[in-house]
Amino acid sequence: MTGNVRQQLRSVAVVGGGPVALIAAVAFAQALPSATITLVPAPVAPDALADRFPIALPATHDLLATLGLSPERLLAKGIARPRLATRFDAWSRDGGAWMVGDDSAATLPEGRLHAVWLRAHGLRRFDELIPACVAASAGIVDPRIEPALQIDPGRFAQVLGSIAGQAGVRPVAAFAAFDGDRLALHDGTHVTADLFIDASGPPRLLSHAASFADWAATLPATRLTVSPPVADPGPIDRYRATPTGWTADWPGATATAGNGGDGIAIVPGRLIAPFDGKVLAIGDAAVQPGPLGRMGFTLALTQLALIHELMPARDPEPLLVAEINRRAGERADRLRDFLATHYHAGGRTTGPFWHRLDRHPRPASLDRLLTQFARRGQVVTDDEETVSRDAWLAVLLGQGIRPERPDPAGLSLSPAEAARAIDTLAARLAALEFPS
Repeated sequence: MTGNVRQQLRSVAVVGGGPVALIAAVAFAQALPSATITLVPAPVAPDALADRFPIALPATHDLLATLGLSPERLLAKGIARPRLATRFDAWSRDGGAWMVGDDSAATLPEGRLHAVWLRAHGLRRFDELIPACVAASAGIVDPRIEPALQIDPGRFAQVLGSIAGQAGVRPVAAFAAFDGDRLALHDGTHVTADLFIDASGPPRLLSHAASFADWAATLPATRLTVSPPVADPGPIDRYRATPTGWTADWPGATATAGNGGDGIAIVPGRLIAPFDGKVLAIGDAAVQPGPLGRMGFTLALTQLALIHELMPARDPEPLLVAEINRRAGERADRLRDFLATHYHAGGRTTGPFWHRLDRHPRPASLDRLLTQFARRGQVVTDDEETVSRDAWLAVLLGQGIRPERPDPAGLSLSPAEAARAIDTLAARLAALEFPS
């Protein structure tokens, strides 16, 4: 009977050198206080975007708080700065700008906001009804709006290192090799563990890259050049579509992305089985979502939350391993579809970068979502969603997609009544009368 007793992990070794590895070590140390957690340093690769450009969306803030890293603390200590919205220029069917907020859209007593907006024939931009977008455009940070966190990776690593030390994480010499059962270190010693965490980024020092699903046809920005910023964009990320890809203004950097020329090579995609044997990959080692939106760190945090929920035992449990792989895969694929919507929804169509997209079929899941929205204006949220439904709507409506059939919620109002409701709400938000 004792052989069937589930035994807790006694030792975990985390391999990596950036914020993803450090926060993973902290998370395991806090979840398994009686286990030995070892941190094995490894270089941060140039294409380890989750480590180099970390952003934490509001959906991950509860996890950060449980680790002693509340948004309030990170903001107060200058470890993070707020991001309220993302603006896209030259990225729509009519060439106009549109925005996506990091917090929720406003609500209307008359019915679903986007249905009423469509009934009013979109006389205003949809993002004028999203408080975070209004505040971002005004260059203000309002305490009633929950921002995304743009994290300084260097300062964050220092804080995580301190927390890891207090939690008893054991630092050792740098990574040298892995034979599937133990880690070889540069000082000639070795580390064994019940579970190995591959947080080494795209090099995947512990994982089998043979099971990698390539997303380059779906997320075509496979070259990234980063240079010093021209100006501080404030609480907003700014993207501009170009014939050869896009450029972005991020705090601390200006980015140029496409699928040709020089720069950092990016290979978007994911491991089919991030949990394989005694190795569990997280962050860019498990999923490389590419540079658009800087989603890698947020996805790594959601992966940690999943592992915390489904903590594996000392001996691999096939059903649990399969469930972790299934849910992690669905979460990654859903985020892939959200990012791919920026490319494949028919917003920007001019230029060789965008023309080339016609040669590649969309993933079936994305095709179903776009078809359903184009017909009925509905976005059905997924169980493994990383971004909000309002973000989906902002991206789809911003690019110029208009559903064929009106939403029944909108039909309860005349176009004039809908327009008055929208105008009233927009005026309130423009006066910074945000819901508390």
